[in-house]
This record gives sequence, structure tokens and C-alpha cells, in this order.
Amino acid sequence: MFNGRFYFGWLLSAVLMYLAFYVFHGVITNDILKLSIPKTLFLSVAAVVYLIVAFGMSLLFKSTSLKKNIKNPYKRSSLIGILTALFMYGVAFTVGISFSFKVTMLNLLVDVSWQLIEQSIGAFFVAFANTFMYREEDQHVNFM
Repeated sequence: MFNGRFYFGWLLSAVLMYLAFYVFHGVITNDILKLSIPKTLFLSVAAVVYLIVAFGMSLLFKSTSLKKNIKNPYKRSSLIGILTALFMYGVAFTVGISFSFKVTMLNLLVDVSWQLIEQSIGAFFVAFANTFMYREEDQHVNFM
């Protein structure tokens, strides 16, 4: 289970989700500038959170029961991305973590949509790493 594909997918997913997060909140919307806590602390904690989220997504992707029910790795990763995004958004919304001072329906829709995109990117690259990374020892040839 914990092979090169797992680690590569986990780390690639974490880095890409963090980059997507930073581009959206740091460049496009400039939300990070509005933080009341130190930016380095926030960005460091966010990096750890993305490592944990990507690890969980990678574990779910390798889950035998999920593999048994959803054979296509990209369909499986889509489900994982959607569920992870909704879970993360639900936790952030419930706890009150938001960059918006004034919450409107438009803000909620944009935030949840971005969360879906961000986690779907991560889940896609977990599937990508696990389907396209070739390793000799993963191949089992049976001649009989």
C-alpha cells in the first residue's frame, strides 16, 4: 500500500492543492492580506493541513472497499475530491473560518465551488500518480 506511487501522489496532491489555495486566496482575491493573525503562521498551518488532507485522500484512494465498488480510478478520485471538499468546507463554515467579513449567498457559492475545484485537483493527481507511475515490482506476470 505505501509504495512510491502512494508517496508521490500524496505529496504531489498536497503541493498542488496548496498552490491552488494560494493562487486563489493570495493572488486572485487577496484574502490573505485581510488576515488578523500572522501570515507566516497561517500559511504554515495551511501547509500542514494540506499535507494531512492529501494523506487522507491518498488513503481513501487505496481503500479496498472503495476500489471494489468503483473500479475506474478517476471516478473514484472524483468522489474522493467532492467528499473531501464538502467536508472541509463544512468544517470551515461551522467553525467560522472565512476570509469574508460579510457572508452572502454569492460568497458561500464561490467558496464551496472553489473548494470543490481545489480538492478535485488534488484527488485527480492522486489517481494520476497511482495509474501512470510504472514500477517493475508492481507488475505481476503469470505465465501459467
